[in-house]
Formats: sequence, structure tokens, C-alpha cells
Amino acid sequence: MRLFNIGLLIFTLGGLASGLALSPDMLIISRIMQGIGSAFLITLSVTILTDNLPRSVLGTWLGINQIAWRIGALLGLTLSGIIIDLLGWRWVYLFHAPVGFAALIWSLRTLREAYRPPREACIDIPGFALFTLFLFSTAIGLTLMLNAAKWISEIMLLMILASILLSLFIIHERRGRCRALDLSIFRNLQFTGSIIAQLLYAMGFGGSMTLLVIFFEILESYSASLTGLLITPFELSFLIFGILGGRISDKRGFEMPTIAGLSLAAAGLLTLSRISASTSPSSIIAAIILLGAGAGLFVAPNTSSIMTSVPPDKRGVASAIRTLSFNIGFLLSLNIAVISLVQVTSYDVASRLIIAEGMMNAEASITASSLAKAILGAFQAQAAIMLAGIPFSLLRMILGKNLRKPQRPKRTLP
Repeated sequence: MRLFNIGLLIFTLGGLASGLALSPDMLIISRIMQGIGSAFLITLSVTILTDNLPRSVLGTWLGINQIAWRIGALLGLTLSGIIIDLLGWRWVYLFHAPVGFAALIWSLRTLREAYRPPREACIDIPGFALFTLFLFSTAIGLTLMLNAAKWISEIMLLMILASILLSLFIIHERRGRCRALDLSIFRNLQFTGSIIAQLLYAMGFGGSMTLLVIFFEILESYSASLTGLLITPFELSFLIFGILGGRISDKRGFEMPTIAGLSLAAAGLLTLSRISASTSPSSIIAAIILLGAGAGLFVAPNTSSIMTSVPPDKRGVASAIRTLSFNIGFLLSLNIAVISLVQVTSYDVASRLIIAEGMMNAEASITASSLAKAILGAFQAQAAIMLAGIPFSLLRMILGKNLRKPQRPKRTLP
């Protein structure tokens, strides 16, 4: 709880500093500060739920937790536009202060520590530094890879550096007594299977909404408000099936909803890969609802699978790896989207399309047919990646049956 409250305080102070920033550099630093605080909150919120709830209802409340994040994001996006129009951009961040301090006071008064570590915790600063540099090098290398012709030398150097850093990190973690990441956690097949399924889900899902915005606003010439309205069914479907997925995982186990979720999400992406200018809005909305239903069914049960597969003293690390796998998958998904667009236009134009999420006029060099082909091809690739996560859920199901199978007592000789 103490780390959660510290993260909440850092996030709140970062928002206040962002609103009072006097230069772009100060704004960047304060936003990094907010990112650090939000990392505490995202990771520890799941850990707190797992520590304080019985396993019989954990999936349901993890579903409610993910819905709270989605509703907060929707409200934030909606209210931020109103705030900017009325008061200016600074107040988007300044409003973080009263809300954040109110949440901190409530947290201090109501939340209590449910888990006590068996021994005094240690901080592996060298391991943390090595792993952070590895992730940074990998992320920059993947980003530059989208324009490999221009950055080939830098990409090779970054990937070599990332490999060296990862090797040093593994050596350090295997030899050190104080570990940032206990690598033995990956021997647990339920945990490893769930993490891989999460990574593949994020790779399949991450760029889908951005591609839809580009399709609607550039190819269909829809307004931003109409585009937002067409994407809203995804959020509603996600919210409904998020709770349903959690309830099913509590009653029937996490295997069935995760497999069904990945299958439905892949079906939604495949349906989107067949849309065209002649496709009716109702058909597109049906595909979006299908994608939202699959995403909602998958997330809470898979999170429950991750968190219940490890002992209490490793839940914080497990939650951090879960968040990390999603963020890496999300980044790779955006890379897939850009790579698809690069086939029909320049890297600069593709990057602007992704960053602005379609809110720009397509250059004359991009024909509607070629852009549509690139977007639909990306949907197909994302569907295939989503389906690739199913075998890992099947592995968990087989493992779970073996673990639940009663052991026959051994006969002893008279």
C-alpha cells in the first residue's frame, strides 16, 4: 500500500508540474514523472486486488478493475476536450491535483496492508538499470526499424547493445542474491503461457483502433465526431464482456474465456480486413463489437491466470511483467501498422498518419485503394497474431487438468 500511495503522490505532483511547466523541456520531465507514478498504480492495483480478494471472485473484480480504467480513459478524453476549449491545455493537468490528492487521502484512510514480506526487501539497482537500458535500446531499435534504409547502422548497433544488456542482466540475476527479477518464475508454465498470450493479444489489438480511425477519417471522409461514435461500440462491448469474462473465469476457470476471447477478437479483426467503401456501417459496427467482446473476455481471466500462478511474494513482479508484456506488444502492434502503411507511402507520411490517428489530409501520392489494401493487410496480420495466442491458453488448460487430476495413493508392500 505504501508504494501505491507513493505512486499516486508522484503522479499527482507530476500533473501539477505539467500544468505549471514554463518550457517544453520542463513539460517533458514532468510527464516522465507522471509516467513513473502511473507505472506504480497500474502494476500495484492488480497486486492489491489479488492480495485482498479470495480466488473465487478475483476474476470478477479484475474485470471491474479493467472497466474502471477504460471508463476513466473515456471520461478523460471527453472532459479534456471540454477543458481545453474552455480553460486551455494547462488545466487538463492542473485538475490532476485536486483529484489526485483526494484519491491519496482516501487511499491513506481506507487501504490497509494485507501482505507482509517474510524478509526485508532489497532493491537491485544494477539489475534494474540493466533491464531498463535493454528495454530502451530495444524500443528505439524497433522504432527506427520502420525506416531501415535510413537507420540501418543505428538499428544494428542498438540491437547488439540490447542483446549485450539482456545477457548481462540474466548473468547478474542468476548470480546475485538481491534480484530485480527472479527468472525462476518463468519455469511456471501457467505464468509463462499467460504472459506470452498477453503479449500476442497486445500485438494483435494495439494498432487496431488507430487503423480504424485512419480508415474512417481518410478513406471514408468521416468527421472526427462520427468516427468516435462508430468506435464507441467497442468500448461498450469491452465493458460488458469484461465483467462476463471475469465471472466465467471465477466459475469455470480461465481457460475457456481466454480461448473464446482470442477467437472472437481474431474473428473481429478478420471481418475488419474485408471491409470496403461499400461495406455498410452496421456491418463495420458488428465487427467492432465482436473485437470488443473478444478483448473483454480475454483480459480479466488472463490477468487472473497470471496473478494466481505465483506465490504472494512474487505477485508484484508478476504484475509488472504483465504490464510490460502488454506495452511491448502494443508497441510492436503499432510497428506492424506502420510497416503495412510504408508499403504504399513514405515513412514520414505513415508516421504522421499513425501519430495523428488519421487527422490529416492524405497526400496525393497515396491512392485510396493502396491505403485501404495496406490497412486491411495489417488487420489480417493482427488476426493471425491474435490466433497464435490460443495454443498457449490450450497449454494452460492441459496443465490445469493435470494439476487438478487426483493422485492415486501409492501401494505399499506388506
